[in-house]
Amino acid sequence: MSVNNPDEWSQFRLWLNAQLEWLRCVEPQKDCRLLEEARGLFPAIGEEDGATRAVAELERLADKAWSAEGTTMLRHYLGYALVSRAVEVRRMLGPGGVVIVEGIADRVLALDTCDSELDEFAAALKKPKQARETRATPVFALLLVVLGVVPVVVGGLLRNGPLLSVGALLTLVLLCAFAWLLRATGAHRGARRPAHLGTGR
Repeated sequence: MSVNNPDEWSQFRLWLNAQLEWLRCVEPQKDCRLLEEARGLFPAIGEEDGATRAVAELERLADKAWSAEGTTMLRHYLGYALVSRAVEVRRMLGPGGVVIVEGIADRVLALDTCDSELDEFAAALKKPKQARETRATPVFALLLVVLGVVPVVVGGLLRNGPLLSVGALLTLVLLCAFAWLLRATGAHRGARRPAHLGTGR
């Protein structure tokens, strides 16, 4: 599902219902009571603070599951409750909620559900931040040339030791900052794996 549509909430509910129906079809036989409780939280997800209540309750249910299969499935339900909360925040706060939304997206990705559609939706919630980081790359390159390379070249041509030293130091600092930026922007790449629950996606 795409993010940032004018009618995002309505489209999100259709998408969410389809994902929940798929989860219901592939539920394990273990921890049935807990899974039934989890499903029962979603009809009220659109009410005021409904998503927040669902997240808190699903975290509690996940801790009570006694089987690995039940825990995994409850983590899926928790992930969908979290993205519901993210959409709710966007609907209420708009651009002012971007920090909260990105934090929620990080929580979804940290669940490591291997659910490709859930992970894609969470990643889409973080795209504005990634775009800002991507735009920062040419800025660092320009600063590297202007503040680092140029003083080194000019200092070498003029045999100016202090200018050469300052240029070399600035080049080193900017290269370290650029390397950190590349590492930060790629922190979540390569961690995604295909969905493993059933084949009916």
